[in-house]
Amino acid sequence: MITVHSFELAALIDKRQPLDLIDVRTKQEFQSFHIRGAQSFPLRELSAAKLLQGRKREATEPLYIICNNHIRASLAAGMLTGAGCRQAVVGDGGMESWVRLGLSVVCKRPFWDFPLARFCCELIELFRRPALVTYEPPRAA
Repeated sequence: MITVHSFELAALIDKRQPLDLIDVRTKQEFQSFHIRGAQSFPLRELSAAKLLQGRKREATEPLYIICNNHIRASLAAGMLTGAGCRQAVVGDGGMESWVRLGLSVVCKRPFWDFPLARFCCELIELFRRPALVTYEPPRAA
């Protein structure tokens, strides 16, 4: 299996290198955030032959595949290789690595709207001395 580090893939994108990048996470995961230029092809719906027929680039060009970590991308790479893809390249570490490294993503909603981000903000406020913000839940009537 061929892999690419997140920084290498980001460098290709930053240089505006023409490339095919597919994201095999679910539609909901893709819609919450994704890499600019990525196309959504959820693994459960992936038709390798159809995807390869629809490619605009030569079959010898790399086809980059990303998911949340790398498991679904590895499965997709196997499917695509079996269908005739010559260079299925998996994003090493997936979106988890991409985000952890601080690389840019396209978000459909503000970052603070994510449950984990809200939880972290609540923890920060909980341990802050003195409390700058207090939250009063609505009172039952």
